[in-house]
Amino acid sequence: MTIPVNLVTGFLGVGKTTAVIDLLKNKAGGSRWAVLVNEYGDVSIDGAMIEGSGPDGVSVREVGGGCVCCATAPYLPVALHFLLLDAKPDRLIIETTGLGHPARLLDMLRMNYADRLEVRATLGIVDPSDFAKPEMRENPIFVDQIQLSDVIVMNKLDTATPELVSDFQKWANGLFPPKLLIAGTTHGHLDPAWLDLIANDERLPLFPEAHAHVHEHEPVTLGLASGGRQSPDALAKNQGTDVPRPPKRYPSPPGVKPACCGWIFDAHNVFDENRLLALLGTTKGVSRLKGVFHLPDEWETVNRSGTAVSVAPTAYRRDSRLEVFSDSLDWDGFERELLECLIRR
Repeated sequence: MTIPVNLVTGFLGVGKTTAVIDLLKNKAGGSRWAVLVNEYGDVSIDGAMIEGSGPDGVSVREVGGGCVCCATAPYLPVALHFLLLDAKPDRLIIETTGLGHPARLLDMLRMNYADRLEVRATLGIVDPSDFAKPEMRENPIFVDQIQLSDVIVMNKLDTATPELVSDFQKWANGLFPPKLLIAGTTHGHLDPAWLDLIANDERLPLFPEAHAHVHEHEPVTLGLASGGRQSPDALAKNQGTDVPRPPKRYPSPPGVKPACCGWIFDAHNVFDENRLLALLGTTKGVSRLKGVFHLPDEWETVNRSGTAVSVAPTAYRRDSRLEVFSDSLDWDGFERELLECLIRR
């Protein structure tokens, strides 16, 4: 049986440690949880706070001196090994440093611990004072943390003006791909149920503005989950097999113009970059497409409008997905070509 693992991420001072302590206080009685804390400095503070405040059944271990996503990565497997061996937890929480790019950490967990750990929702915490600074929204670390998060929580909501909350909600609703939950809270309170939110793909279109009449998609309001049904990590058991798991396909209903079709792949599926970009960039009859893909060494977003194509790296890690608008494509034939872009292991 695999152990659920969640990342709690966010910039410096957003309240990650307070949030982790709150989660621990609300865990089910008798359950065993483990917490891995990444301290950027050599002096442990967050770990001591969690250990001193946590209830029975909580084990804490620190990885200090840098970010587990880069500088101290060699020490992470050692810390994880002994934490899992000693604590035998029912759940693992990893609190990342506020200066970290945690996407590589998720890659490592999926690649090296698929038989022991099941990656669940990543929670990203935002401070209103950070969000109020336009330059913060362009900060590469902040951008990575937001892209990576499945759940975005504005903490310290009592310090935010109604206008800032409204601005945050509009911004969060426009993120691509859509989040599982956009929420607001105070004092770091997180609902433990958020840790296990999973994607209901039919309510998470790639282009909400184009699909509102098709999917009945409504903007997510603070504190309201958009629903859930399918866990990509729970379903992705094909790593190392010869035939990748087929995607879930979502065609638009008859009569919708322009016609469109979407595909969602397990996070473990990996695409050949050259084949994929050749297909997406040269297929005739496409008016628009947008996707995010797991490539051998990176995850990337691909946008095409007419014949113009742009590609950019992303920290998103939940799944690979694509939606294409065309009134002339043979969807079955295009899907076969798309599947040919998958790397068979």
